[in-house]
Amino acid sequence: MIITTSRKPSQRTRSFVRDLERTLNLPYIQRGKLSLKELFEMDKHILLIGEFKANPGTLVVYDVENNRRLSSFISVKLQREICGEKIYNNDGIKIRVSRELQNNEDFKKYYEIYNEFLFQHLNIDEDSNITLKLEKDPKYLFALQFYKDRVKIGPLIRVKSIKLFDRLYDK
Repeated sequence: MIITTSRKPSQRTRSFVRDLERTLNLPYIQRGKLSLKELFEMDKHILLIGEFKANPGTLVVYDVENNRRLSSFISVKLQREICGEKIYNNDGIKIRVSRELQNNEDFKKYYEIYNEFLFQHLNIDEDSNITLKLEKDPKYLFALQFYKDRVKIGPLIRVKSIKLFDRLYDK
């Protein structure tokens, strides 16, 4: 899986993508003039961060093999806003679900979708000191928060909505 942005991203979006690159240990490809088709030739799974009013606003995961995509509206906090420093992850991550969400039936559907599109393509390592924790957030469907040894390190991703499409892109 590779990470990229929409064309001509704002500085805040580039910072967010760099945070994801460091935390998820995934390669970041600067989009420039690359088309989606060219990106699909590089990898079969693309994580594209789009913008809304010069802020990261969408998280789209393209699954080229199955000709489908997951689109989410998001709100974010950057790593520097949470912990004030850049945290690098040289290992995998572990994924945890907060107790409030473990028995929530609606959330189980969201988790299965995110697992299928995103989580299964990450380097999961239960011995890692970086944790991606899925937490309850009253204004949003759920939040993705990264921790290092029980300390929030960011970025924080709040998911507002999720849509599944059975085509890679609209014609």
